[in-house]
Amino acid sequence: MSHVDEDLLLTRARLAVDAMAVGTALLNTDVEEARFRTHLVLKYALEAGFEDVAHAARGMAWLMKDSPTVAVPGIGRALLRLTDAIDAGA
Repeated sequence: MSHVDEDLLLTRARLAVDAMAVGTALLNTDVEEARFRTHLVLKYALEAGFEDVAHAARGMAWLMKDSPTVAVPGIGRALLRLTDAIDAGA
């Protein structure tokens, strides 16, 4: 039986839940919530040392930084990159 790092698993789960909340906020056209959740993902990823996830979250944050709306070109691809980065380490 292999050892499971419970802290790592819980961190990835928290990242996944917040990434899902980003997607929900985008669908609800709530740019402020999407920005907030994206920054949470970035914070948790940096604390855990997940550079790929942090990079993807920075990309999303950059796309939304000055936009009054979630209708930003490339935002869907950016969300997919974020979720893929979270999934890649699972």
